[in-house]
Amino acid sequence: METVKLTIHGRVQGVGFRWSVQTFATALKLNGDVANNADGSVTIHLQGTPEQITTFKAKLPHHLSPFAKITEITQEISSNSPKMADFHVLY
Repeated sequence: METVKLTIHGRVQGVGFRWSVQTFATALKLNGDVANNADGSVTIHLQGTPEQITTFKAKLPHHLSPFAKITEITQEISSNSPKMADFHVLY
Protein backbone atom coordinates (compact mmCIF):
# COMPACT_ATOMS: atom_id res chain seq x y z
CA MET A 1 0.00 0.00 0.00
CA GLU A 2 1.26 3.45 -0.93
CA THR A 3 -0.08 6.86 0.10
CA VAL A 4 0.39 9.96 -2.04
CA LYS A 5 -0.71 13.57 -1.92
CA LEU A 6 -1.62 15.10 -5.28
CA THR A 7 -2.10 18.84 -5.70
CA ILE A 8 -4.19 19.69 -8.75
CA HIS A 9 -4.16 23.11 -10.41
CA GLY A 10 -6.46 24.42 -13.12
CA ARG A 11 -10.22 24.96 -13.28
CA VAL A 12 -10.95 22.55 -10.44
CA GLN A 13 -13.24 24.39 -8.02
CA GLY A 14 -16.94 25.02 -8.49
CA VAL A 15 -17.14 22.64 -11.47
CA GLY A 16 -17.92 19.25 -9.90
CA PHE A 17 -14.25 18.25 -9.79
CA ARG A 18 -14.25 16.73 -6.29
CA TRP A 19 -17.27 14.56 -7.09
CA SER A 20 -15.63 13.36 -10.31
CA VAL A 21 -12.50 12.47 -8.34
CA GLN A 22 -14.54 10.56 -5.74
CA THR A 23 -16.39 8.58 -8.41
CA PHE A 24 -13.20 7.66 -10.28
CA ALA A 25 -11.18 6.83 -7.14
CA THR A 26 -14.00 4.62 -5.85
CA ALA A 27 -14.18 2.80 -9.21
CA LEU A 28 -10.43 2.06 -8.91
CA LYS A 29 -10.92 0.91 -5.28
CA LEU A 30 -8.64 3.66 -3.95
CA ASN A 31 -9.05 5.07 -0.45
CA GLY A 32 -8.46 8.69 0.48
CA ASP A 33 -10.01 12.13 0.30
CA VAL A 34 -10.27 15.26 -1.83
CA ALA A 35 -10.55 18.87 -0.65
CA ASN A 36 -10.48 22.40 -2.04
CA ASN A 37 -7.58 24.68 -1.08
CA ALA A 38 -7.74 28.44 -0.46
CA ASP A 39 -5.48 29.14 -3.47
CA GLY A 40 -7.96 27.56 -5.93
CA SER A 41 -6.15 24.22 -6.18
CA VAL A 42 -7.43 20.86 -4.93
CA THR A 43 -5.59 18.31 -2.76
CA ILE A 44 -6.18 14.58 -3.24
CA HIS A 45 -4.83 11.99 -0.80
CA LEU A 46 -4.77 8.51 -2.33
CA GLN A 47 -3.99 5.16 -0.77
CA GLY A 48 -3.62 2.05 -2.91
CA THR A 49 -1.14 0.03 -4.89
CA PRO A 50 1.43 1.88 -7.00
CA GLU A 51 -0.33 0.56 -10.11
CA GLN A 52 -3.72 1.90 -8.98
CA ILE A 53 -2.22 5.32 -8.26
CA THR A 54 -0.41 5.44 -11.61
CA THR A 55 -3.65 4.53 -13.39
CA PHE A 56 -5.56 7.19 -11.47
CA LYS A 57 -3.10 9.93 -12.41
CA ALA A 58 -2.91 8.90 -16.06
CA LYS A 59 -6.66 8.58 -16.59
CA LEU A 60 -8.01 11.30 -14.28
CA PRO A 61 -8.16 13.98 -17.03
CA HIS A 62 -10.56 11.70 -18.95
CA HIS A 63 -12.90 11.19 -15.98
CA LEU A 64 -13.67 14.80 -15.04
CA SER A 65 -16.84 16.80 -15.09
CA PRO A 66 -17.05 18.54 -18.49
CA PHE A 67 -16.34 21.97 -16.95
CA ALA A 68 -13.12 21.01 -15.14
CA LYS A 69 -9.63 21.34 -16.63
CA ILE A 70 -6.32 20.24 -15.10
CA THR A 71 -3.24 22.33 -15.90
CA GLU A 72 -0.78 20.77 -13.42
CA ILE A 73 -0.50 17.82 -11.05
CA THR A 74 2.21 17.64 -8.39
CA GLN A 75 2.82 14.53 -6.28
CA GLU A 76 4.37 13.90 -2.89
CA ILE A 77 4.83 10.51 -1.24
CA SER A 78 3.28 10.41 2.24
CA SER A 79 5.16 8.14 4.59
CA ASN A 80 3.79 6.74 7.85
CA SER A 81 0.19 7.50 6.89
CA PRO A 82 -2.57 5.70 8.77
CA LYS A 83 -4.75 3.27 6.83
CA MET A 84 -7.62 5.07 5.16
CA ALA A 85 -11.13 3.67 4.69
CA ASP A 86 -13.19 4.49 1.60
CA PHE A 87 -12.90 7.75 -0.34
CA HIS A 88 -14.38 11.00 0.98
CA VAL A 89 -15.04 14.52 -0.25
CA LEU A 90 -13.95 16.98 2.44
CA TYR A 91 -15.37 20.47 2.90
